[in-house]
Amino acid sequence: MGRLPDALLEVRLAATLFLLLLGLANLFGAWQVRNFASFTPRGVATAVAQEGRDHAAHDSHGKMGEMPIDLADLDQPRHHIDRQLLVQDFHVHIPVYAITAVLLSGILFGLRLSSRGRVALVLLLFAAPFLDFAGLWGAHLGEAPLFWGSVAVAGGFAMGAAYLIVLAMTLSQCWFRRREKQDA
Repeated sequence: MGRLPDALLEVRLAATLFLLLLGLANLFGAWQVRNFASFTPRGVATAVAQEGRDHAAHDSHGKMGEMPIDLADLDQPRHHIDRQLLVQDFHVHIPVYAITAVLLSGILFGLRLSSRGRVALVLLLFAAPFLDFAGLWGAHLGEAPLFWGSVAVAGGFAMGAAYLIVLAMTLSQCWFRRREKQDA
C-alpha cells in the first residue's frame, strides 16, 4: 500500500498512461452520451422510455404535465434506446465498468492515502456505475422517470469524479512531488 510514488519509472509510467488513455475513452463516452441521450434527467428519461410511453412528459410522481417545446429541437433526430439496446449495452458495460473499477482501485492501493480514504474511493468506484445502471433501468421500466434519470446522471458524474480524483492523486504523487530517491 502506498508504494506507487516510489515505484520504478516504468511502473509509474504504465499507471499514468493507463489513466490518460482511460480519460480519452471517457471523453468519447461523454460525447456519445451527449449525442444519443443527455446529461439531464429529462433527456435520459426520454432516451430510454419504453415505446409508446413518454416519460419526459411525466413529473417525478408520474403525473402528466405540460412540456415546453423548443422549435429548434423539432428538426433534430432523436435517438431512442429500446430494451434490446439497453440489454446489449449493459452486457458490455457492466464487465467493463467492473474491470475499470478494479484497475482504478489497484492504482489507489498504490497511492499514499488513508485506509478510510481508500475505502471511500473504492466504494465510489463501484457504486457510481451501479447508480448509473439502476437509473437507466428505472427510467426505462418504472414510474418517476425524472427521479431515475437523476440517479443515472448522478452515477455518471460520480464515476467521472472518482476517475479525476485517482488521476489527480496519481499525477501529484508520482510526477509532481520531490523524489526521495532517483529512478534507476
